Amino acid sequence: MAVAVVASVVVPSALTGCATVMAGTPTETPSAPVEYLAPNTHSRSILPADKMLLEVAERLRRLDPCGLLPEKVIAGYGEVRQLGPQVALDTCTAVVHPSGGAKHDELNVTIDLSPAPTTEGGLDRSFGDTEVYRTTTARDNSAGCTLRFALDIPVTVTADAVPPARFATIEATQYRSDESTGNVVPVCDVAADVLSVTLARVPSLPARPTSGPGRIRLAAADPCEIVGSFAPEDLVGWQIDSDPYRCVLTPQAEGTAPQMWSIHYGLEPEFVPTEGDDTREVMFDGLTLHIRESGDSCRISAPVESVIDTNRPGAERHNWSGGRNVPAVVLTSDTPNCDELVPLTVEIADGALT
Repeated sequence: MAVAVVASVVVPSALTGCATVMAGTPTETPSAPVEYLAPNTHSRSILPADKMLLEVAERLRRLDPCGLLPEKVIAGYGEVRQLGPQVALDTCTAVVHPSGGAKHDELNVTIDLSPAPTTEGGLDRSFGDTEVYRTTTARDNSAGCTLRFALDIPVTVTADAVPPARFATIEATQYRSDESTGNVVPVCDVAADVLSVTLARVPSLPARPTSGPGRIRLAAADPCEIVGSFAPEDLVGWQIDSDPYRCVLTPQAEGTAPQMWSIHYGLEPEFVPTEGDDTREVMFDGLTLHIRESGDSCRISAPVESVIDTNRPGAERHNWSGGRNVPAVVLTSDTPNCDELVPLTVEIADGALT
């Protein structure tokens, strides 16, 4: 695995106790010494370098990205209408209605703790020793700015290898309609304002809540857990993705060609079938699954928890999810027969919340 060498932000990784009470409410937690964490190898013999990857993924799953998104800074740009996990379990998104803007004006700010490692974009050295890479986008109805920086996740598993790099991004995007009358928001200034506060919060990054209304059980689960159910000879390979909530497996039954499976724990928009949607619903062992087959591929989504509503009371929202998303187990495969994978998907979903 190629690792980009950049100055990075140190994250104390042994974080315990209560943190946020509800999604999107940041609460500081004191720094703590790094405690030993034995990664789950699923009864497989693996190299120390791979153990480091598993440990980093486990530590990332314990962190609350909403603890790094400063609401006070974002609220300075308008009314906060949504705040909480929307895109994925390792992200936190705020949606702001800019002051003086038209009805459909929106400012979205998202922090993502695990994008794919890359140093694309221009280097911005305005944050001390932390190297920050900036990219911008401009479309007919939107303008965006993304700042990417490295998170140094300490590991306690020893190996004769460089610890895997993990990156974070802060992305700010303003959406405008034809009726927009307000001023254009300087999206890179927004991203920089958020980053300056985020970097100050990193040393006391809160852990995910382990109880109460802000708890997301799936966020603490290991997507590679199913690996232990396979006989070693039936699994060609498996690995944790750069996303700590994605596990890629290559199973191979006797006399058949190997397949490629991706198991992802994430967030899906609250399911409301639309006209022309080829997704079908299937009930199996009391669980509702959403299945989509396309050519030689299959996608099965299994919602496993209640809806997470990130809308502020009385706020309007015009996005594709409506601010209401469901934690779900998603299995994708390069096999065209989804029905054969339904029992396995239910097994994975049941194990994820155990």
